[in-house]
Amino acid sequence: MFRSILSVLGGAAVGVFTISLVQFLSHQLYPLPTNSNPNDPQAMATFMTNAPVAALLLVLLAYALGAFFGGMVAARYATARPVLHALLVGALLLVAGIANLVQIPHPLWFTVISLAIYLPMAFFGGMMSMRRMP
Repeated sequence: MFRSILSVLGGAAVGVFTISLVQFLSHQLYPLPTNSNPNDPQAMATFMTNAPVAALLLVLLAYALGAFFGGMVAARYATARPVLHALLVGALLLVAGIANLVQIPHPLWFTVISLAIYLPMAFFGGMMSMRRMP
């Protein structure tokens, strides 16, 4: 039981780290305007409506990679039902993604894709982790 909890928490931590790393790289390519305040919801809403599509696609890539690697880690260290542990990581990241979507308005197409990306990518990560290597 304890190992299951640790595998899900570890997978979620790897997922959040991966998302943060890819988003950091995305911000290097597409920085916020110098006069904007990231803590101001109105300024962020304005930025999101005018953000380049490539920047939003990089954010979606971050979500996909985070869910994939987080699911992979959770499934790798789970003692039983590895795919279930991977899906739990995907569900935790989905809840965090919903909280982000509620706080900062995003385009509709981005919202739909981001909500649909976490669970399948965590599932694929869990399935890939089941291919154990010696």
